[in-house]
Amino acid sequence: MNESQSMVRALVAGVLLVGLGSGCRTVQVSNAQAVGAGTPTDAVEMMLAAAQRQDLQAMSAVWGDEQGMTRDRIDRAELESRTLIMACLLRHDSQQVGEPKLATGGRYLITVDLLQKANSATSTFTVAKSAAGRWLVTAVDLAALQNKGFCQRSGH
Repeated sequence: MNESQSMVRALVAGVLLVGLGSGCRTVQVSNAQAVGAGTPTDAVEMMLAAAQRQDLQAMSAVWGDEQGMTRDRIDRAELESRTLIMACLLRHDSQQVGEPKLATGGRYLITVDLLQKANSATSTFTVAKSAAGRWLVTAVDLAALQNKGFCQRSGH
């Protein structure tokens, strides 16, 4: 191998290392400001954005109820399983978030129209205010998405 080939290989290796380094990052979610959202609609939009990125940590940072974060009350394996399922079902190509409607106990219901490839469905998100004053997604009607073909394996 000549000197110019060695320089090219070194340059390619350097570019790959920089590319890998910029693609990997640590997301800290323990900061109180990173938990929950300021409004019910923001909580839903944060959950959808995290699902779109397949960012399980970000999803768990907006999932809970009046008692606090779900991630603080269930074991890690269950948390990962449940967020993986939600991430798959909530992944979408487009979304339309409806207006919050007051429900019992100060919670809000928000309907969301989602499009995932050729599938479209409407799901209802239930949002609650935590004791810390932040809005969290309490529940998502995942069956509505699953019944419309969301999260299907390729080729099925």
